[in-house]
Amino acid sequence: MKYDLSDIRHNWIVIFMILLFLSLTDEVFSQVVSADTVYNHSYDWVAGHREALPEWVFAPRQQGRVIGVSDPCMNPEAARIQALQRAAYLYSLQQGACLNLLSDVFSSTETATNTYEEERNKILTLGVIEQTVRQETYRIEKEYTSAYGEKFIQVSFIQADSCELSYHSVSELMFLFTKERVEEEEIRFNLLLESGNCPEESFQSWFQVKGTLVSPCIFSCMNGVPIRPSQKGYWYEDAPCAGSRESLDGMVLESGFWSAYMTSFVKSLLLHPFPNVDVKRVGDDFNDGHNSSRALCREKIVTVLSISPLVKGIRNNKLCMDWLITEQQKTNEK
Repeated sequence: MKYDLSDIRHNWIVIFMILLFLSLTDEVFSQVVSADTVYNHSYDWVAGHREALPEWVFAPRQQGRVIGVSDPCMNPEAARIQALQRAAYLYSLQQGACLNLLSDVFSSTETATNTYEEERNKILTLGVIEQTVRQETYRIEKEYTSAYGEKFIQVSFIQADSCELSYHSVSELMFLFTKERVEEEEIRFNLLLESGNCPEESFQSWFQVKGTLVSPCIFSCMNGVPIRPSQKGYWYEDAPCAGSRESLDGMVLESGFWSAYMTSFVKSLLLHPFPNVDVKRVGDDFNDGHNSSRALCREKIVTVLSISPLVKGIRNNKLCMDWLITEQQKTNEK
């Protein structure tokens, strides 16, 4: 039997390439696993556990003091950074944030010969809140970690005896409502946060709520690594709802405290009665054997808002909140 040395060399090259690929794959996989454990951490709790949050989470607002909350099931250090980012975001909303909001409202009515009237309505709202780079000094006053791995911190943004933080944020809001025989709605809220004192210490987190206000889907990541929450769901002890009514609505907490917090924020923005709105209307009538009418209304809002949260309490695993929204000024942009 004769052996072709070129075939042997070829085989060894193939084997070498396979081994090299496997070693690189193992290295990449180990890096991914390593990065994942930097941000994710497993927590275990008994079935039916209800988390009792400290009273200071529900304390009345104080000037320059806010509550930041991380996602569940995070590494404690990463959770603290994320909670601080979110506290800075809420503080920047209190200080004043520029909101650009555009809504298209389309309605259509058709009446057939049998006098049956059919209505169609569609509302599409798009909004952006962007904060330029800000630098603040802060101090963490209180800190608490829930059984689910959520980090709650109370932060004071002050001018002395504190650390420095540079950060900026972009919030995007979308709301789609349609009514044709049945009513349907869809929301999407994206929140991008970046913080750090220099590039090598910068952190970027992304939070998204989409779906419906009643049953939203949540996605969150930090420095590109997805946060992997438990599928068990999260439950919290009732806490007094100050000045609340028995019928007070709240946001379901099964996806965690922060998701309910932001869903409540989106709902408050959508329902806020802005006093100054630029409106453009287009109306047409059509007669083709049926009485028809169609109307398109475009509403535009460019304003600076001061937005402050008030956590009122928890009832039946629902977060009860008020958002104080104050319009500071109105800017017209045609």
